[in-house]
Amino acid sequence: MLKMKYLVMIGVVVTGIAIAPLLISNSLDDKMEENKAVLQKNGFRQEILNKSGYITTTRNFSLEVVDATKARDFLLDKLVEKNAQYKVFAQSLKMGSQEDINEAFNGLKFKGEMVNSNFSPSDIKMSLVLDKLPLTMQNELAQNKEIGDTLLPLIAKGVLAFDMTFGSGEFVGDMKLKDFKLRDIKEHIKIEEIALDIDTLNHTLSLSESGGVVNGLFGIAKQDFGIKSPTFEMKSHLENLKYNFSYKDDLNNNGTFEAGKYEFEMLELYSNIKFSASNIKAISTVADINKELHLKGDYAINTIMFMNETDDIKVNQLLFKLFLRGINSSTMKKIQNDYNSLALGAVAPNDQAIIDDFVALINNGVKLDLSIALKGLSGTLNLKDVAVDINIEVAKNTYTDKQSPLEILNFLDISSHVKIHKDDKKTLEELNMATPEDFANGKVEGDFFVYDIAMKNGTVSVNGKPVQ
Repeated sequence: MLKMKYLVMIGVVVTGIAIAPLLISNSLDDKMEENKAVLQKNGFRQEILNKSGYITTTRNFSLEVVDATKARDFLLDKLVEKNAQYKVFAQSLKMGSQEDINEAFNGLKFKGEMVNSNFSPSDIKMSLVLDKLPLTMQNELAQNKEIGDTLLPLIAKGVLAFDMTFGSGEFVGDMKLKDFKLRDIKEHIKIEEIALDIDTLNHTLSLSESGGVVNGLFGIAKQDFGIKSPTFEMKSHLENLKYNFSYKDDLNNNGTFEAGKYEFEMLELYSNIKFSASNIKAISTVADINKELHLKGDYAINTIMFMNETDDIKVNQLLFKLFLRGINSSTMKKIQNDYNSLALGAVAPNDQAIIDDFVALINNGVKLDLSIALKGLSGTLNLKDVAVDINIEVAKNTYTDKQSPLEILNFLDISSHVKIHKDDKKTLEELNMATPEDFANGKVEGDFFVYDIAMKNGTVSVNGKPVQ
């Protein structure tokens, strides 16, 4: 009897394991049917073409734009739902002609594939491949055989394709985008006398969300574009781009940007332009700290080069930093909300409300620190090492919009620290860009001349000496 009891228990477990894939598969089918109904109401047509697999299920489907106006409004509403600050942007796009957008996008169609495990809720893999161009473009390609014979085989080949990963969470229907990747492209396209070369590698976007904060990584290993025609040639090369970011809202976010190299070249019949920059880095932060907005930026570019027929300019290093603080975050949010309401055509607030908001910002005061450093400039002007630090402060005040804007200068306090290499001082004087008198109050510190310049209450001083 005891053995029979265990056999029954084992049978129940085995049956549960056997049925689990079916339950999960059916749950996902139900979710897709729900999505299909929503999409159908909003300008899309989704069709499940086939389904196979029990433990792991593969679904092939199609997704077509049948009413681009509805599709546009649906996607923009979703954007605003997640980020209210895009309301004005979304509204401006909705003002476009329905006929124009329908003509541009109706008939655009993708083939898709979804793969998921049916044993337990897990990541879902999905791909989309461009299958058909909009109807108007299809008609144009049918009339232009040369262009059609070039582009249509590329579409049939599936050149434009995306791979995505969705995390299902605890429930099959609770899908969130975790990873997005553009498939690598390496194509040489020739239409009439114009040749286009595209070579991309590892275009990815990874996302995760925790506590209402979205963390992400956008990356490009390589991106090459080239156009060649009888009259001009253009080349663009980007490598090793990475952008890490964390986003909660407009007033709380940060990002780190890096790029190994960017090169651009334009060759025309009578001109030749080349530009390049390497080791590009940028760090930016926006934070609402104790109801005060703090904005920081730190930027660095190494080995900047620009060349054309008359100039050959090179900079070994360009550094730029800023730190803005003192802005009341509540006032900033009110400015944003009032501007959005005004731009969207609401009855209130009026123009005066926007003016009052900006006056409130001025009254609260603000502090701004800027640092700029230039090293190794060569070309028309040659400079070794120049650095400028500027501190600007607007004290709390009682300014009103009835006063002249020039009266704000009474609340302005500016101080700066300028450091110039002795050879650069000589260069500027020889080019008549500055006179010896301009540098007369400089302090010597090693190979540099240092100037502390201040403006307070309308009076300017250099190294403590008033300037008349």
